[in-house]
Amino acid sequence: MTKKNNKKDNQDSSNIKINELEEKILELQSGWQRTQADFDNYQKRSEEQKLNIIASANTNLMLKITPVLDNFRRAFLHAPNPPAGGDNFAEGIKQIEKQLEDILTTEGLKKIQTQGQKFDPTKHEAISYEKNDLPADQIIAEIESGWEFNDKVLKVAKVRVSKGNR
Repeated sequence: MTKKNNKKDNQDSSNIKINELEEKILELQSGWQRTQADFDNYQKRSEEQKLNIIASANTNLMLKITPVLDNFRRAFLHAPNPPAGGDNFAEGIKQIEKQLEDILTTEGLKKIQTQGQKFDPTKHEAISYEKNDLPADQIIAEIESGWEFNDKVLKVAKVRVSKGNR
């Protein structure tokens, strides 16, 4: 009987050890899965943060470059009339402005439309309200360009707005 009891005790202790080891395997496996999920979430957060940093940097760059486009336009408003043969220098500068604007447009920069538009306070800043033949709240003229970048307003357009004929 002692041999049977010893065998049974050994078998019981082996079963207990097997159960303990299986529990330990499940615990380790569960911990590994949690760690894997945490790592996946970390990678997603890191990628999202990287994209946000790039977007922020692009926005800041656009804010610095848009005044250059405005200054190109102002310069052409004050350019002397070209001689009869044409002004290759002025045309060359105009082409450089166009090239810069095309590059920025490709990257998501867009000029806010003002000509023929109704005043929109989310995109326009009224610097004056004037009696005019145009309907009330119609934009008379653009004083300074406004810009959107990736469908967000970077800078509102400064405009003169009609009061109407009243």
